[in-house]
Amino acid sequence: MSRTRKNILHPVEVYRNYFTRHIKIDENDCHRWMAGKNNIGYGMFRYKHGMCTAHRAIMDMEGHDIVDKVVYHTCDNYDCVNPDHLRIGTLQDKADVMTEKGRSGVNWSDKARHKTCPHCGYVGSPAVIGRRHDDKCKDKP
Repeated sequence: MSRTRKNILHPVEVYRNYFTRHIKIDENDCHRWMAGKNNIGYGMFRYKHGMCTAHRAIMDMEGHDIVDKVVYHTCDNYDCVNPDHLRIGTLQDKADVMTEKGRSGVNWSDKARHKTCPHCGYVGSPAVIGRRHDDKCKDKP
C-alpha cells in the first residue's frame, strides 16, 4: 500500500501561529525570517498548496489580494516579513522604487557606474566596456 500525502488546508490561524514563531524583530523593526530560505535569501514557507516566499504568505494571511501581483520590500531586507515594510504592485512599481533608491538602472551622472568607449562612444557598464564591447568594437584601431 502506498502512502499518499493528504493536501490539508489549515485555517489561517494555524499558519499564523507557526509563522510568528519563526521571526525575530531587529532594531529597524524588520521581522526577520529565521526558518528556511532560498538561495537568494528570501524566506520560504509551506503555505496552502505548496512552498512560497514568506513575504507573499504573510501578505495573503493579512487579507491582501496578491494574485498576479508583485510583493516587494521597502526595507531592502529579503528576509523581512513585516507587513508594514511590504508593498503590493506591479513589476514596474518595484522597478521604479529600486531606481529611486539607486538599486538598479544606470545613474549616468555617476562615473563609477558607466564608461564610454574611447573608440565609438558607446556607453555601458565598466564590465561591458572592459570585456565584451572592447573585443567587438568596430571602430577600434
